[in-house]
Amino acid sequence: MSLSLLTPRLVTKNTIARIVLVRNASSGLTLKHEQTIKINDQQGFFKYQRDVSRDTRYSNPAKPGDTAARFMFRKLGHAYEIYPLFGLLAIWCVLFGYTVWYSFEKAEIWLDRSHTVAPWDWERIRNNYWKKPTLVFDPTGVTHQRLEILETLQDEMVAAAKERGTR
Repeated sequence: MSLSLLTPRLVTKNTIARIVLVRNASSGLTLKHEQTIKINDQQGFFKYQRDVSRDTRYSNPAKPGDTAARFMFRKLGHAYEIYPLFGLLAIWCVLFGYTVWYSFEKAEIWLDRSHTVAPWDWERIRNNYWKKPTLVFDPTGVTHQRLEILETLQDEMVAAAKERGTR
């Protein structure tokens, strides 16, 4: 059966009449009062109620959860199941801070733009490249040794680049 034959059977005349009735029901609606706010010329302020949650003149002025710290920690007395979440959050924050600090100690990040030479340029890191952090865990210090062959090779490459005029 095609869709054109099936459609009139899905939407009956009663349904169409109900839709038309609902759509036209609000057409004769008129508002009895003006719907805008008029501001008086008198001096004053809008009416408001005082929130006594932070006023120390009242006994027990604080409402539960009115500050961010109270909202986060007010249920800790009996909500022991979220203690591990706070522990994981603390561990994550410490590891994130350490990772950021460790990353900025490396030579790949160029924050100080006062030099025209990049921090990873050989002429700039020749005297301290072995001191830069390389691995997070290097107990024997294998990555912190000077490499004489590398230094001579890099010096020759810099000299050749200066002769070509590419440096």
